[in-house]
Amino acid sequence: MKIKIREQAGTDAGRKFDYQMAVALDYLLTFFNDDAIILIETLEDFAILHNLGTEKERVEIFQVKTKNSGLYTKDSLWEDNVLGKIILTDIYFDSKANSLNIICNTNLKGHSTETFENFRFQDTLTDTELAKLKDNVTTYLRKDPAFNGEVSDYVGKLIYIKSALPFSDKQDRYSETLIGKTHNIISQYLSDEKHCINPQIVFNTLKLLIDKQRRNRYQNDTIDLEDAIALKGIPTHTVKTIIDRATENQRLSKIEILQHASIIFSPQEYLKIKEEYPQFLSYKANLEDKVFLEAKSIVESEYKLLTESLDSLDEIARQVAINCVKKIPYYSLAVIQLLTIIVIYD
Repeated sequence: MKIKIREQAGTDAGRKFDYQMAVALDYLLTFFNDDAIILIETLEDFAILHNLGTEKERVEIFQVKTKNSGLYTKDSLWEDNVLGKIILTDIYFDSKANSLNIICNTNLKGHSTETFENFRFQDTLTDTELAKLKDNVTTYLRKDPAFNGEVSDYVGKLIYIKSALPFSDKQDRYSETLIGKTHNIISQYLSDEKHCINPQIVFNTLKLLIDKQRRNRYQNDTIDLEDAIALKGIPTHTVKTIIDRATENQRLSKIEILQHASIIFSPQEYLKIKEEYPQFLSYKANLEDKVFLEAKSIVESEYKLLTESLDSLDEIARQVAINCVKKIPYYSLAVIQLLTIIVIYD
């Protein structure tokens, strides 16, 4: 089927955009064991396609909102046409969504709602609030010729969710929560609470992958669903694949790698290597990163050449890193030095 794109998100350097992607990552982790796809910035901020193409198919569409202080209000929903917009997205999707979710970092203000973290608007709002919702949405939808049904067909799909991720417009407050969840997912998947996988590696890799898909843009306002998934989709089983790769790459421990670095390189270089170690691991664990594999191949070739003229492995490592700086201009010296240690000592 074809999807009509209501709007493509523009570039937003603020924290709100980061938070939207963090919420998508949260759901990616939640459904890691399911047959599901997270579709970024196609059907609102993201959508979850469960069991696509089967009798159990289910589609959930999400619009992420943030409030830096206080509670998110119903007036914000009405004034910004938040509910009308997400319903219009469903209409453009042939009304196939099973739920239309407004997810926010706070509860929804009001006596009827602010004690609930997850509720259906239809079941929870007062009669007066529900009438106002329908009037607001109807007024908005009538402006678009695609709408020719009844608002009541969609109101029952509307759900409000309070996200478990903390939000601040001044600092990243959600990463720690997501890294903790990543650790638990790794433990669950490996059936080993004492695993040695650094959750930061898996978390960083997922962030890189989401950011890569997010940057892809559609050339037209309609696209086949399969093409949309190829451009902006992430199967949830990717989480397990990345954990598997991280497990394979644990032959040298962090302590062993840094011990080699402290002996081979200068104190100043060693400090920089420690600083960039998490970023290096993200490159290393990312299955999509062909650039990393290319860089590794360059280091391996240089290593083979130098073994013929130098006797000391430490001396070879120093020289390999120096020789590869110009050959691998897209990585810092510290990352190249870490890659050299992996190639030579792993």
